[in-house]
Amino acid sequence: MEIFCAARLESSQRAVFLTLVSALEPLASPANLGPEVSSFIDECVRALQSNQGVPTGLKNSLVGRLNELRKESIRQALLHLAREALPTNREAERIIDEAYSLRSQIAHTGFPADLDVDLEREGRAVSAVIREIYASLLKQKLTRQSAG
Repeated sequence: MEIFCAARLESSQRAVFLTLVSALEPLASPANLGPEVSSFIDECVRALQSNQGVPTGLKNSLVGRLNELRKESIRQALLHLAREALPTNREAERIIDEAYSLRSQIAHTGFPADLDVDLEREGRAVSAVIREIYASLLKQKLTRQSAG
């Protein structure tokens, strides 16, 4: 919640938006993808470890990345959270998915694919969803609707 509250202290709309979307991530609890996926990952790790052509440092890095595949992605966990926390809000999943995609564009390339995107509007939309999620998780009612 601290990250969410701190978002409005940022000096640019880009920073506000990035911080708001980042505030979602601690709420995500990626689920295990099951024993079949875990067994497949185990096979991949064994195959990688027995490969003599891959340098040890790279091998260790790849093993770490493979092990991360045992759980759903943060993005999928956030969509799952939206479905569970806000079952009546049909827009929450879309808003989170679009916001997470936009955040990824900005974080990885330095700018959004659509340079005309209204980050203030997008921030208001994701902020409203985050407030609803917090209210749901804390089993509280919002006393005031967002201006989003």
